[in-house]
Amino acid sequence: MGREVKRPQVALIGRPNVGKSTLFNRLTGSRQAITDELPGVTRDRLYGVCEWDGYELTVIDCGGIGPESEDPLWEPVADNARQAMKAADLVLLITDQRTGMTLSDDAVVRELRRLDTPVIVAVNKVDDEVHEADAWQFFGLGFKDVVFISALSGRMIGDLLDLIVSRLDWEKWPEATPAWAAQRYGDAPDESEAAAAATGADAPLPEGIDEDYPFAWARESRPRFIPDESWKEEAIQLVFVGRQNVGKSSLTNALLRESRALVSELAGTTRDPIWAAFEHQGQRYEVLDTAGIKRISRLKEDVDYYSLIRAEKGLRTSEVALLTLDAGEGIMEQDKRVAAKIAEFARAVVIAVNKADLLLEGEAARRAYEDYVRGELRRLSWAEVVLTSATEARGLPALLRAVNAARESFHRRIDNEALQLVLEEAIALSPPPVVKNRELRFFDFRQIGNCPPTFLIEVNEKKIMRQAYKRYLYNTIRKHFELAGTHIEVVYYTRMKKRGRQ
Repeated sequence: MGREVKRPQVALIGRPNVGKSTLFNRLTGSRQAITDELPGVTRDRLYGVCEWDGYELTVIDCGGIGPESEDPLWEPVADNARQAMKAADLVLLITDQRTGMTLSDDAVVRELRRLDTPVIVAVNKVDDEVHEADAWQFFGLGFKDVVFISALSGRMIGDLLDLIVSRLDWEKWPEATPAWAAQRYGDAPDESEAAAAATGADAPLPEGIDEDYPFAWARESRPRFIPDESWKEEAIQLVFVGRQNVGKSSLTNALLRESRALVSELAGTTRDPIWAAFEHQGQRYEVLDTAGIKRISRLKEDVDYYSLIRAEKGLRTSEVALLTLDAGEGIMEQDKRVAAKIAEFARAVVIAVNKADLLLEGEAARRAYEDYVRGELRRLSWAEVVLTSATEARGLPALLRAVNAARESFHRRIDNEALQLVLEEAIALSPPPVVKNRELRFFDFRQIGNCPPTFLIEVNEKKIMRQAYKRYLYNTIRKHFELAGTHIEVVYYTRMKKRGRQ
């Protein structure tokens, strides 16, 4: 993974429910943003890359500016959008042909006129030429560049992108131009590929990988077993997961040192996963802040369901899961369910206990609370527990150190001879029980994968191995090798007609 390419930023601005998220997904060729008929679904700023004719630009999806939304957080959401608008190199003002011009459109225009930023008006939901007659009214907003589009069907998206490219001064971003792209990728992008990305056509991806996976590395074809150290040159992919309102977004902002994610006392503030990158002491990180994981029975709206699906996908494509807890509330049943969900995907794990400023001071109190957490979350007893406070920026260096160590364990490769010696000794000290006059024999022990570390044990008949003895071998592997901070998997395989060794 090379250094970050500097690209112009294009902000999608408009009132709620005009199709900004649909256009964002269209331009970035993804399904990153949640779309729904309910106004005010998008709250945080989402960033994605759009490529057109060799030019690359960063597209920012923002929440709506205006009171149409039923969202109680519409005012801070609008402020968040204004921040993106001020930082943008070009603003796409998205309007809705079906509802026509509104007072909220006028309010957005007044704010845009205070900025010295190029503006293009994209009149959305113009599905055919018949509806263009109703869209001409938007020239009354006073901007010369007006394009009639349909983000849903892709109509006129190419014309919109041509106009965006022509309105940007590309001398400021030479690395995002076709000439530099040819140097990075070997050839200039094919026009058909660029058009496919803009119109939402399917692009080939590695088997089993969906296009809305948040981490770039997950889109690459990778073997289950990574035999070299190439992964150390790449950014660490970490994801905040947990139930609602435990401080995931606050910790994300604290790590980024900016108000990137919207924070409020309202449970379920975060809906779309928020991806961002940062660097600490020479190590690069990619962090994903996800929506709080609810019980399926408590998903009241489609938005909640899609937020859950995206959180699970972020978990599946990450390296390190940051299970976030609330020190003030202690361990709840939903925390245990989230821990079980992490176990399904077998990630490296760090337990981040937020709001630790509410706990008693002192080393003894800290250790007692860590023991309490491990006692309640027995499935993650091997994970490091870090006490943090997002509001006071406490515990963040320790959190990142734990992340680094967990990632090392996640990629750990163990010498097979050492593995065999350890397990043969363990079996000799405590042989497996004889089951129905059948004796369990062992043939081979070896590591067959990492991310997470996975081990194969060949036996004469795996059906006669008791769960208690499986736990014994599992714990033996953990005890003798540096695997703290990550799930491990042990696979048993029956190999018949082989003379084993005891």
